[in-house]
Amino acid sequence: MFWRLLVLSLLSVLGEAANIGLLVVATGRYIQFVPPLLESADRCFLKNHKVTYFVFTDQEPVFHPHAIYSFQERLGWPFDTMHRYHVYYKHRELFDEQDYLFAIDADMLFVDAVGDEILGERVATLHPGFVGQRGSYETHPYSCAYIGPEEGSRYFAGGFYGGTREAFLHVLKTNISKIDQDASRGVIAVWHDESHWNRYCIDYPPTVVLSPSYCYPEDWSIPYSKKLLALNKDHAKMRE
Repeated sequence: MFWRLLVLSLLSVLGEAANIGLLVVATGRYIQFVPPLLESADRCFLKNHKVTYFVFTDQEPVFHPHAIYSFQERLGWPFDTMHRYHVYYKHRELFDEQDYLFAIDADMLFVDAVGDEILGERVATLHPGFVGQRGSYETHPYSCAYIGPEEGSRYFAGGFYGGTREAFLHVLKTNISKIDQDASRGVIAVWHDESHWNRYCIDYPPTVVLSPSYCYPEDWSIPYSKKLLALNKDHAKMRE
């Protein structure tokens, strides 16, 4: 791990291109967001690096020269979102050549340049609704995502996160284990995968913390520049 991080740091200093994987789960109606998301990433996302898009869907693939599609059955709400860690880990061999991996919600859109400032071992994005607050942690101790009242000072969004390949796979393995433990007891964390992500960020603090610029709600006006929009949608319709 140490030597790989050193190599990645040297590549960054020397301006060398890294292999970047951008991961998207888009089952059911969410596939409609994929073409504009990938087109916006082509324009804005880590332009000095080699980016590959990994799309997991049960719908007809939409051709893109740098996209790799894998079949993923629709699991229904809330498992389509909560089991994204499982989906990525199941296909982990696809990522063997990647230096960094980033997971992104399908219903997002890049609107400004996103560069090397996001590269780091563990990368998390501050939730736009809870800046400077503890946020909406899981408060019931029966869940593995539980965060006690004496813990935590920042709340992170589940819509955009990442890091080095090794660190990202550690996130997946850790959170899969905890989600499965919850499931064995009939427990679902309040905000699903995002709840477990926040628990993880307390146990393994991010090395890079991104502002809400990287998860900016489409119709909000907050004092941050817009880099990555979280698009409006009809939640009920999307889950049909």
